Amino acid sequence: MQSDVSSVRIVRPSTKISPEPFIPTLVTEPEEAPRCVFGAALETLREEGQMVCGIPLVLRDMVDYLDRNGIQHRGLFRLCGSVVRTRQLRQRWDSGERVDLDHEADVPTVASLLKLFLRELPVPLIPEPQRKQLVLFITGYTDEEEMNRSLREKLSQIPDDNFNILSYLICFLSRVATHSQSNHMPVENLATIFGPCMFQ
Repeated sequence: MQSDVSSVRIVRPSTKISPEPFIPTLVTEPEEAPRCVFGAALETLREEGQMVCGIPLVLRDMVDYLDRNGIQHRGLFRLCGSVVRTRQLRQRWDSGERVDLDHEADVPTVASLLKLFLRELPVPLIPEPQRKQLVLFITGYTDEEEMNRSLREKLSQIPDDNFNILSYLICFLSRVATHSQSNHMPVENLATIFGPCMFQ
């Protein structure tokens, strides 16, 4: 059976076809910048799910590790960890990796990282207005009980995130101080080391 050529119709497209050939372009998604943990604001850490019960996950991991492995370590927080190892672990945290400190770290390195985390907070743990008030306030008291009561009142005025972290750290450092006979870190030594970290 032959087809009837006369019955075939050619329909012109209603739109004009461009003489230029179509070249598909690849649309690539912008690369997501790594979420930094060190040097990030507490608000940012909270928004990105990096805080639990008001405590940054990285800080909680370090304190848990030191509670288990370093509480009696001689010279805790005075001995510096490996600079290379400290930098490697910091970069891994900043790139979003989960770091297993029990298998990948040592006590001096974790202690160095903890101090580094506090020093690099964009706003000090004890912010500037409260810092000035506290320094002036502490020098004006002779009665220790009255000073402690007023000190608690002053500290309660700092932002909630800062207050939670400060309370968490003080509890941990109190445990460290109770083992000062073995770790040689009484309250005075801890204050000397952590004062600059908290006040920057």
